[in-house]
Amino acid sequence: MRHSNKFNLKHIMMLLFLVSATAIFESCKKAAEKTTEKMIEKSIGDKAKVDIDNEKVTIETEEGTFTTDATVHSWPDEAPEEVPEFAEGKVMSVSTQEMDDTKNWVVIFEEVPQTALQNYKKELEAKGFKINYTTVAGTGGHLAAEKGKLNVMVMVGDGNATVTIGSQP
Repeated sequence: MRHSNKFNLKHIMMLLFLVSATAIFESCKKAAEKTTEKMIEKSIGDKAKVDIDNEKVTIETEEGTFTTDATVHSWPDEAPEEVPEFAEGKVMSVSTQEMDDTKNWVVIFEEVPQTALQNYKKELEAKGFKINYTTVAGTGGHLAAEKGKLNVMVMVGDGNATVTIGSQP
């Protein structure tokens, strides 16, 4: 019986140690996030509000809001329906920017095939977008397209892609 109590006491002590270590780690992490937030706020201006939560950063200023989230790994739900989803590759992060009445999305991809740019160009044209220009060089290229108050810019190269969507009032 006595041996059993020591065994339980060891487990309890180990559990308390792990809980304490986790609490200290989280406390240090939050302190680092707050320090970084203050540094960004000072560099932008004291009227900026910065919120860092793990891999999500939100910056609010008088001009608008910028959010980037590396935990989002899918096409943004709030992107305009007229813009076809870029479905080739794996989403790495999504950023949004709201200023006045304009809204922009930047979606970053990896594992993108070389055919992605030409495939997406066809999808944009099928949705009624006017292709303003397309440049293809080596393993990459970029294009710009517009439809009404929507602008889409795509850059593809070396297995990566960035899709930028702009929506004006």
